[in-house]
Amino acid sequence: MITVVNKSTLCTDDEVKAMTRACATQVEMHAAPIWGQTPTPVVYAADEEEAPPGAWCIAIMDDADQADALGWHTEEQGDVIYGRVFARPVLDNGGAVLTGPLTVSSVLSHEVLETLVDPHVNLWADAGNGEAYALECCDAVESDSYPVDVLGVGRVSVSNFCSPHWFDPRAAKGEKFDFLGKVTAPFQMSKGGYVVITREGKVHQKYGEEYPEWRKQTKLADTSRNARRVRR
Repeated sequence: MITVVNKSTLCTDDEVKAMTRACATQVEMHAAPIWGQTPTPVVYAADEEEAPPGAWCIAIMDDADQADALGWHTEEQGDVIYGRVFARPVLDNGGAVLTGPLTVSSVLSHEVLETLVDPHVNLWADAGNGEAYALECCDAVESDSYPVDVLGVGRVSVSNFCSPHWFDPRAAKGEKFDFLGKVTAPFQMSKGGYVVITREGKVHQKYGEEYPEWRKQTKLADTSRNARRVRR
């Protein structure tokens, strides 16, 4: 189970409850079927102490507790997975809380989906050419989002995400490589996406031609997933 808690002064509890419900719908209706998983419940709690034992907690916060990362999840000893989503970088760069192309809710969706697919931040996909791509299911198309209907709230934006075919160099042409159909081949980025690649033991980042500069800075923080891959 993934439990979302609100520690932000920039998002109300009702807004975080709404984005949590949108993520739960996305996992159940879209991501879990595409990834061949049993849907993991995504629920809201007033604080971490209310989370069931063993739950993975993601907190909505105003600012990064280290540098200016946009959102991240990591792992403590004992297989305790937890994450953070930071609202201020989104709102300071023209985003909104729930609706639109850039939202706090889509960043939460991004973190929820990547926690589901690679909770320990240690999986790579062999491209067959001496390179391996980090198993980050949202990064390559992270600038794209779409609305999910939440009862009593309306439309809430969630992140686009890649399918398992995106990570398969032998995937046939015409497969669905991401949910919105923005890319048409394995390991391809949308214009606003980015990827983490390892080659000859070194980790590199590659950005799409329209990837915003402010977002690049969020990938350099010590709390980012790719920073933890380098440490591993």
